[in-house]
Amino acid sequence: MNNTALQTIVAKSLPALSGESLTYNAAKNVYLTLGYTSAAGNTYYKAIRLSNRLAVFYNIGQGYARTFLNGITLFCWDGTKAKIIGQKFWGGSNWRDFSEYFAKEQSILMLKDFLEGQLKLQGAYVSEQDLLAFSRSAIEETQRKQLA
Repeated sequence: MNNTALQTIVAKSLPALSGESLTYNAAKNVYLTLGYTSAAGNTYYKAIRLSNRLAVFYNIGQGYARTFLNGITLFCWDGTKAKIIGQKFWGGSNWRDFSEYFAKEQSILMLKDFLEGQLKLQGAYVSEQDLLAFSRSAIEETQRKQLA
């Protein structure tokens, strides 16, 4: 799948991106939305990673001295559109410097929590170790280069 085809699919499949301009940063293997700059001079944008099952949106702020993580939204595909399955936000006195490691680990825990809830709804059990292993694998899939 080429870059244009993937951008078209993303624009149609993820409502949060409809009408937004995307660029692909090959060095970081991430799609970036157009940012906006606040009155305080901080620039805010989304960094997006995709797989055939998941989309991970990082809400990022770029200040004069540091890059910070404002939140993560985790989406799954329901067959026709994206569905939010997890969200975490940071800010105010609880803000976080952006770290790929921290963002990845938080995404893994969000997916594990979602799957754990789904298992409880079905009355099924899977070990925490297996849930974490699957969640790590699924999030790592979003970090692999998807372009042919």
